[in-house]
Amino acid sequence: MEKMVRKKKVVYEDSDILIEIAPRDIELPDIVYDAIRNKGKPVFFQELVKEFSGIAGEDRVRKAVNHLLALKKIVEFPDGSLGTPDMKWEPTTIKRRRRRRTPRLMDVDVGETLYKVTT
Repeated sequence: MEKMVRKKKVVYEDSDILIEIAPRDIELPDIVYDAIRNKGKPVFFQELVKEFSGIAGEDRVRKAVNHLLALKKIVEFPDGSLGTPDMKWEPTTIKRRRRRRTPRLMDVDVGETLYKVTT
């Protein structure tokens, strides 16, 4: 697997502190997808929220996850964990989600097409 390198937007940097600009809503689905793919195993939504704390709020992460589900880039497994379609899912005794997530495309006001819906 190729590892994508994301260019970070650094606002200020010195020996003690590094300040970066948070990702925009358009960029967040790709970053969430990379995070899930780099884990190598299905992850729960709350794990993603913890990983993105300080970068993006829970609502923004939820929108990105629902967007990726609508594009079929990720799938929701029966226990509520999220992973790429090629990930191997192993049943666990933990059932964290009762209701399935609703796939929804994000509203993006951009002149060019960023995502293509495949069926």
